Amino acid sequence: MKKQILLAAAVLFSAGMIFITGCKKDDTTGPVITITGSASEMSILNATWTDQGATAEDDEDGVVTVTSNASSTNPNKDLAGTYSIVYKATDAAGNESSATRTVTVYNEAAAFFENGGAGYSSCSETDAAGPYTYQTAKPFKVTASTTQNNRVTMNRLADFDNNTVFMDITGTSINIPSQTHTGVGIAGAACDLHDRLTSGTGTKTATGFTLTYNDSKVAPCTGTRSGVVGVFNK
Repeated sequence: MKKQILLAAAVLFSAGMIFITGCKKDDTTGPVITITGSASEMSILNATWTDQGATAEDDEDGVVTVTSNASSTNPNKDLAGTYSIVYKATDAAGNESSATRTVTVYNEAAAFFENGGAGYSSCSETDAAGPYTYQTAKPFKVTASTTQNNRVTMNRLADFDNNTVFMDITGTSINIPSQTHTGVGIAGAACDLHDRLTSGTGTKTATGFTLTYNDSKVAPCTGTRSGVVGVFNK
C-alpha cells in the first residue's frame, strides 16, 4: 500500500512538472542592442575611425555577446563614402537582433569648394594679354577627392577643356603642386590639343577662391603664361 501511495505521488508530481513546463512561455524575444555613442557618425577622410562598439542584454539570458562587421575597410578611412556598421546579438533560444551605425567618411574641403555641385557662377582671370571671362556655356566646377582629404580638382582651369588641375587646401591657403595634364584643349590646328604644365598658389575667400598660377604648353608645343591671376566666385 505504501508503495502504491509513493508511486501515485510520483506520477502526480511528474504530471505537475509537465503541466508547469508546458505552460512556460516560449522565448521569442531577441536581445536589446545598445550602440555606444552615436548611431550616425562623421569621420574625416584619411583619419582613423575607432569603433565604440555596442552592448546587448536579453530578458532571459542577461548580457550576451555582440558581433559586428566593422573591419579595416568598413569603414574605409581612405575612401569617402557612407558605411554601415551592423551589430548582431543572439540569445540561447536563437533569437537574433541587429542594430546599425552609419559612418560617413568625408573630405573636409567638399562642402565649401564643390558648391553643392552647382558650379561657379563667375570665373575670370588676367594675364599678360589682359582680362578674360570664362565661358558660361561650359561650367567651371570643383570636385573633392574621394581618397585624399583637403584635395579638390578643377575641371577646366584657364577655360581649357580637360584641364583638370588639382589643388590642396590648408586652412585658407591653396597650393597647386606642379603637374602635367595631357590632352588639354580641343583637337584642331597643330597644338590646339596639347599637354600642359601648371603650378601655383591661392587663397580661399568668403565667396570662392583666387589663384595666382603659371602654366605652359609642353614640348613640342610652345606657349607660357606666368603670374596668371584667377578669381572664382560661387
